[in-house]
Amino acid sequence: MKLIHVVFGLLLVVAGITGYVLLSVPPENAVGLAHPTIAGMRLGGDGLARLGSIGDAPFYFQIAVILLATFMLAMGVAPKRRTRGFWLFLAGGALIAFIVWASLYLGYKHYLLTGETGLFFGVPVPTAWMLGGVWGSFALFDIFYAVAFRRYFLHPDDERDFEALVAEMKAGGEAN
Repeated sequence: MKLIHVVFGLLLVVAGITGYVLLSVPPENAVGLAHPTIAGMRLGGDGLARLGSIGDAPFYFQIAVILLATFMLAMGVAPKRRTRGFWLFLAGGALIAFIVWASLYLGYKHYLLTGETGLFFGVPVPTAWMLGGVWGSFALFDIFYAVAFRRYFLHPDDERDFEALVAEMKAGGEAN
């Protein structure tokens, strides 16, 4: 199976989850509750009830997005350059992103069910996962792209072949 087919399948999953959420019955007070003393301000209301109509769709949506980002990064590399080390790094990066996402989502769901959460540097644990973990796990892919650019994404051999092709096309165009 080609990577483009995997990416297309993941896009269909993302579209399917989005459609499911859009067609779900909005929960009561989905836009929040009126604040008792400040006009125009809304309170969040019951977070568990807000998630009730869509279930774990956000969890699976983010998993699809993590996979989509991983495979789209892989599509940017020529098949002959997709080494075992390359795939191991992508798998490791995706695994870290999955762990961070599961920790954030399950921590938030635990808070909604129990009303209890721990603190990490003064913020609730799910918020700490969001602030430090989610962007940090995807920053691994950015760092990989920057550090391994010449090895995987634009190898000197590929650049030389491209320049030779451009020169050949220019020489052929001048002859006409």
